[in-house]
Amino acid sequence: MMKNLKTTFRTEKGLVSLLMVAALPVMLLLAGLTIDSGRAYLAKAKLFAAVDAAGIAAARAASLGESTAKKAAERYFSANIPTSFLEGNASLTGFQFDVDEWGNVTVDIQGDTTIPTVFISLIGITDWTVGAESRVIRRPVDISLVVDNSGSLRDVFDVVKSRSKAFLSHFNTEFDRVAISQFGYGGETVIPFNTSERKYSGTDVSDAIDAMTYRTDGNNHYTNTSEGTYQGYKEFDDSDPLSANLKVLVIFTDGAPNTFTHDFEISGYTYRSSISSTHDGGDEARGLWSATEMRDRIPYYYRSGGSWNYVSDDRGSSTDDNIYRYVSIDSNEKYTPDSTKNVSFPLLGGPRAGNSGYTAYSSKSGFEEKIKDISRDLPEKIAYKAREDGIYVFTLGLGDSLKDSMGHGTGEDMLYRMANDPRMLNRNATKDEFEEDQKQGLYCYAEDERDLGPCFDKMLDVIIRLTM
Repeated sequence: MMKNLKTTFRTEKGLVSLLMVAALPVMLLLAGLTIDSGRAYLAKAKLFAAVDAAGIAAARAASLGESTAKKAAERYFSANIPTSFLEGNASLTGFQFDVDEWGNVTVDIQGDTTIPTVFISLIGITDWTVGAESRVIRRPVDISLVVDNSGSLRDVFDVVKSRSKAFLSHFNTEFDRVAISQFGYGGETVIPFNTSERKYSGTDVSDAIDAMTYRTDGNNHYTNTSEGTYQGYKEFDDSDPLSANLKVLVIFTDGAPNTFTHDFEISGYTYRSSISSTHDGGDEARGLWSATEMRDRIPYYYRSGGSWNYVSDDRGSSTDDNIYRYVSIDSNEKYTPDSTKNVSFPLLGGPRAGNSGYTAYSSKSGFEEKIKDISRDLPEKIAYKAREDGIYVFTLGLGDSLKDSMGHGTGEDMLYRMANDPRMLNRNATKDEFEEDQKQGLYCYAEDERDLGPCFDKMLDVIIRLTM
């Protein structure tokens, strides 16, 4: 009996061994198939990334025509998947570039790669071909660029202009629209949107930027960011039948706002004027009155022979900074730029300025702080309204002064909030002010003029992705 059991056991063991030997080729084949399939998956994933990058590059270069777009696609494809990746031969196999009557650019790209197999070549399969395709639709865009041309930019303004022109050159003159505004102690639009057809003149844009100069009149430290922001914002009009679905407002500045414009009431008269908290690089509250009548009613400074000269108003005051005695701002007063958009913004109230109004101040320091608060707060309020209207806001800040405290945060904090950059959530100063339901833009900091190019390129990449 025992002998029979041993015989049976040996027989079954031998059968198992035989089956294992018979199954070994199948197991090796499955293992080889798994390995070669994994290589094919890696190749396809890399190929998809390369085709996607090529499509985005082509869309970015669309403004320069089909030939340039194709070259950009080929360059980015090769950079993202070398021909020899996994010993393959990756290549672009298809490129199609179309523009419809509404200005939408469609780029279709195909690519493939053939890689040699490692294990399944044993059964006659020597290589594996995988393919990928991508379709990118680049929509038209309306872009309004606002440039700070205050005197503090005198040393880098040529770089600012050249980088601005390079940035705008990536938009298509045949179906995009471009507007340009500038601001120092006031704001003005030098190139408005074309309201008769969806296009713009690249020559006119370039000439207008070349003609820009930094402000040299009087004190050069006036930064009326609210006027500049409004000028850029008002170019967007929902009633405009040519309006693009994608609207982008880009604001460049190198410092904190210290000036704003308002219809001031002084001694019973109303004057459209700008007022600043800066004088000769210092922090005295000072008016920048342009109307001749204003100069008859209040003291003012003028620059002559390299020095500041004071003109008294003969009201019996011995101080040389007494504008605050005549200016009053009530709690319900609003900044009403013009009738173009029929909008207004409260001077007081909001996250920075508080809710209390005031009449003529007997304290210069109190008046000065209020002017700073309003100057700083208004650009944020205008940017908030722009985002509420479906406009993306991008901000670019240059220089160390943006890191300095403005009394309630820094200029950089303000630019983060204006853009509604999601990175606000990672900053203690701004984490509670991110507006999740509004358009989310980008803030880019340029430490010096060398960083302007990379910052403009970073914004361009994000904008092009928004067009898709």
